[in-house]
Amino acid sequence: MYRLNDLKPSLVKIIAAMSMIALSVVFACTTDTSEDTPTAESEPEISTQDLECPDLVEQPKAGETPLGPPPGMPYIFTGTAYVDGDPAPARELLYVKLTTSRSHPVEILEGGKYINIIHGPVSDLDRDVPFVFCLGDPEGQAVKSEEIVEYEDKGTFYEVDMELNFPMSPDDLP
Repeated sequence: MYRLNDLKPSLVKIIAAMSMIALSVVFACTTDTSEDTPTAESEPEISTQDLECPDLVEQPKAGETPLGPPPGMPYIFTGTAYVDGDPAPARELLYVKLTTSRSHPVEILEGGKYINIIHGPVSDLDRDVPFVFCLGDPEGQAVKSEEIVEYEDKGTFYEVDMELNFPMSPDDLP
């Protein structure tokens, strides 16, 4: 029986590259057509407004502005997430956002570990903005991390191992 440590680094890179190619095809063939508009019910408190994950910006409608192919290769994020100094709880959702798109959420593992958050720009609107990391429900309340990562097209898949720090749990948001 093979253990993860027994796999050769080249095999791991091949598997990661194949996964990234498959995801690039998905990103190239999809657009976000959701019409999420903020409601004017109540303004969040200023103290928590900076903690909430930003809303997605709608992409141009098909035919209005040609989007072309994805403008760059995706990043793969792996590391450890902390909430107020403690490891993030297992099974909490973690994802990353750009201006018009977000990654699929991944579940936090024991000890706050997370692996394989894969995301990259899907339109030119995503090129010059940072990745924002969000802990919580992509369709509900989520808290953004203190860390961001500026996107730079490396010409290939780019792996980033990083620690994420969240000031509070999404359950603590008002």
